[in-house]
Amino acid sequence: MAEVDPIVIGITALYFLAVIAIGYYSRARMKSATDYYVAGRQIGAVVNGLALESTYLSPASMLGLPAFIFILGYPFFWPMAAIIAGMPLATLLTATALRKYAPTSFADYYADRYNDQRLRWLIGIITMFAAVLYITLSIVGMALFLLAILKVPYWIGVVIGTVIVMLYIVWGGMIATSWNAAFQAVVMTVAAVIAAIAIIAKLGGLGGFWDAVAANNPKFWNTPADAPDVPHLLTGTWIALIGWFFVWHFGFATMPYTVVRFFTVMDMKTARRSIFWCTLAAGIFYVSLQIIGAGSKVMMETYHPLVTEGVVESKAVAVLKYYATTFGVGKVTDYAMIAAVEALKNPVILGILAAGGLAIAMSTAAGWVMVVNVLATRDWGEILLKSRMAKENPILLARIVSVIFLLIGMFISFNPPALVLDLSGWAFVAIIASLGPGLILGLWWKRATRAAMWTTAVVMFFLHLYAWLKAKYVLGHHSFFFLNDVLFGNPKAFITPHQVWAIPVGFILFIIVSLLTKPPEEEVVKKYCEDLTKEV
Repeated sequence: MAEVDPIVIGITALYFLAVIAIGYYSRARMKSATDYYVAGRQIGAVVNGLALESTYLSPASMLGLPAFIFILGYPFFWPMAAIIAGMPLATLLTATALRKYAPTSFADYYADRYNDQRLRWLIGIITMFAAVLYITLSIVGMALFLLAILKVPYWIGVVIGTVIVMLYIVWGGMIATSWNAAFQAVVMTVAAVIAAIAIIAKLGGLGGFWDAVAANNPKFWNTPADAPDVPHLLTGTWIALIGWFFVWHFGFATMPYTVVRFFTVMDMKTARRSIFWCTLAAGIFYVSLQIIGAGSKVMMETYHPLVTEGVVESKAVAVLKYYATTFGVGKVTDYAMIAAVEALKNPVILGILAAGGLAIAMSTAAGWVMVVNVLATRDWGEILLKSRMAKENPILLARIVSVIFLLIGMFISFNPPALVLDLSGWAFVAIIASLGPGLILGLWWKRATRAAMWTTAVVMFFLHLYAWLKAKYVLGHHSFFFLNDVLFGNPKAFITPHQVWAIPVGFILFIIVSLLTKPPEEEVVKKYCEDLTKEV
């Protein structure tokens, strides 16, 4: 079973040749630090929209979404629609206003709006924490797809994946990242669509697909209304589904790796149009992933070569356990989507899927590394520390920063602390709860103050960090509310996926502190609040 297929390798090799060609062309166009950081602000709507899709949706989507549908059942379909619904929201809340402002770094707006350059330290620390988690899950994703392609031990895939991304980012900066991310969006979307159609066809069409999934897992299509016969505890209450929906619906407008993409476009109109293309492509991609996730269990248990050749018993868990023991995969549930496509026994489809998986992993890792590059090199090195190297040779320093963060992500990837979607949620809420209120309310509320920005960022970052760690390592799952045992006497009484309670708490804290502290200067409010949101 564990054989390398030359067709799969050949398709993947073609993908890498295309990436290298784009990187070489991009390097020739890179003339300055501005080109490296924000692609010279010359990226068009289609390219930026597709780059937004591949950067934002990450391996947490391509691997994590099918894995969580495999675990949680059909109710997870509905909250995942929130990611698509949240994309147009970004146009209203942040995209157009921030492009009008035209910053270079994610920290620029905070430092200017709250008239405090020291905020660059705080914004950088919190963003870099999230970046490490996203870089880690991207490297994990690459390792799993390299396992599918080369059938090498997981740790070798981690090392190879890190080196590939390292060369890719160091090669061309944001120009290469933008154009390659757009190309990768096409590859990953086409791959998901082809795999979804193939699975539906294999199970006898849409009706056969529905029936096969229901026969394999009678609770799969149930919703919280069918309690107590729900697919899983975490989708057993409506508050859980609302929690999933809320956190992802809001995140697109405030996450650093999406916000900085608006800095690269030509103008405000291009920023708006980017969202259209992103939403269209991402919607197609997500529907396909939902189909793959729903069919993954029945595909593994009925058609996977390990089962049909008698290597393991006819259970999905046995298939995944085989990969865990044979190749040393840590969080093996993330391999569920790949295993479902392996069950098609079609090397062309597997090769396309593997190329798409590598594409999304490379795009997300590159997007986050570029975010921390600018924060560490320009904000910390040049602006705050007045470093001569940062001023005279910023691209070299940015490349050194890239290597450091990728190496950190590589070492964590050998034994990741959670599934890729869990890692994504951890980083997601850390950013949204601590930095999200200051960005959204800073743009749209004149009364937002510097004290509120500092208080909310510090308190919510450490509170969320504590809550996630206690929920996972003490209560048994990251989704459990850390005060459940105090408030309800039962740690599983109130399900809040990805600690979603932290988001409204962060906004409430920001508003209260703003109202209790000195109002901001009028000229600052006019320049960074009123003028930016006018005619948006």
